[in-house]
Amino acid sequence: MRLSIKYKLFFIILSAHALVYVSMYSVGYNNFARGFREYVSRIEERQIPALLEGLEQFYIDNQTWEPIRASQQVWSDLIAFSIESAIDPDLIASSRRLQYDRPVPGGFTPNDWYYTSEYSPARPYLHLLDANQLIVRGNPGAYIPELVTLNPIIVAGDTVGYLAVTSRQQLSEQADVLFAEQQQNDFFILASVLGLISALIAFPAATILTRPIREVVTGTRALANGDYNSRIPVRSSDELGQLADDFNTLAKTLDHNQTARQQWIADISHELRTPLAILRGELEAVQDGVRPLNADTIDSFHQEVVHLSTLVNDLHELSLSDVGALVYKKEPIDLGELLETCIDKHGQLTSKSNLTVTLELPPTHPEQELGVFGDPDRLLQVFDNLLQNSCRYTNSGGEVHVRVFEDGNHVLVEWFDSAPGVSDEDLAHLFDRLYRVEMSRNRAKGGSGLGLAICKNIVNAHDGSIAASHSPLGGLKLTIAFPRYQHTLD
Repeated sequence: MRLSIKYKLFFIILSAHALVYVSMYSVGYNNFARGFREYVSRIEERQIPALLEGLEQFYIDNQTWEPIRASQQVWSDLIAFSIESAIDPDLIASSRRLQYDRPVPGGFTPNDWYYTSEYSPARPYLHLLDANQLIVRGNPGAYIPELVTLNPIIVAGDTVGYLAVTSRQQLSEQADVLFAEQQQNDFFILASVLGLISALIAFPAATILTRPIREVVTGTRALANGDYNSRIPVRSSDELGQLADDFNTLAKTLDHNQTARQQWIADISHELRTPLAILRGELEAVQDGVRPLNADTIDSFHQEVVHLSTLVNDLHELSLSDVGALVYKKEPIDLGELLETCIDKHGQLTSKSNLTVTLELPPTHPEQELGVFGDPDRLLQVFDNLLQNSCRYTNSGGEVHVRVFEDGNHVLVEWFDSAPGVSDEDLAHLFDRLYRVEMSRNRAKGGSGLGLAICKNIVNAHDGSIAASHSPLGGLKLTIAFPRYQHTLD
């Protein structure tokens, strides 16, 4: 049988309380019993002088202990009257001589040690010894010489006997025993009542404490079943409240990722379907004889195939960068030199787009000042994408300005282009996959909507950052920062 955490917590709380109550009962009752025995012993010790006085008077009156040796009743009455006289001294005057001829209750004999009269309860810890320390009256079984205190009985300067008092190991008086038992029962009842109260408190407490855990379990099952809209209430600011908050954050992240994944699949399907639909339409037109198979038609086919191939290659490369499968062969490189190579490489493209491209380097341009540790091919791919984007989306006759400089422990590349600009809403999504500001216009210019996403992944792989903002030239500004390589380049 598998117990839930609620019942485990309930039994833990109840067990802890039970342990406390048992400990309290044991310690409390034992302390009470020991203290009560000491209390009774102190009271009885204060009665010893009166009993000694009574025994002295008895010996003066009888000159012998034989009446006591012969009758348990005499011994019991002597004890009772002596102790009572200590409480009420007038009793001695009214009863100077003891009456020893009272009848013995049925079922008892005068020699029965445990005989208890209506006036004198048995006191097994008291023993009367003669002058030779032989027992006159007492309980031989309870008489242990090592445990007794001898109190001499002196008459006319002579020791005529001893009153032996055994050290108390347990209560003997019926009233004391009953009182102690009653207290023990009261302790037990109190512990039982407290245990019941603990059970009544422990179960609701366990229920309340485990409620957030049950909610997390329920929410986790919902997430496992694909319900990413599941949320649980945050009821406190403790660890359980933090757990609930973390769960809600996880659920939001999974919901966002699920939405993004669905949108990603839908966008990919759309992007792939468009050039395929165009190809299919043109091929069917050629088959039906609607469109002749000439150079223009073949060129249109080729453009769509190139577009489709570019999209597939970009998707493949982006997927590799996402999983960290792109190979980076890093080495010390000069960003200024790399940008010069990129601009020279695309000179024909910029001329065709009627763009003016300028590169601004530090006046001295020391290699170590613009040095970074990276993969030259991948970084060149970044700058190629940026320059191609500028050529695609910048109006004819515009300009592109690239500035490279050192800033502390970083090398910064600022990329400016002229109009048209990008709205604030679009700036926040420029690095999203398949996001394009003007879908139809961008598709017509051959863009896949993946270039900036790939650039961001490559820059991040070099421990850098890339951000977009408005350009003072009226277009887009991209700022790229790389950690500076502080060793002299060969």
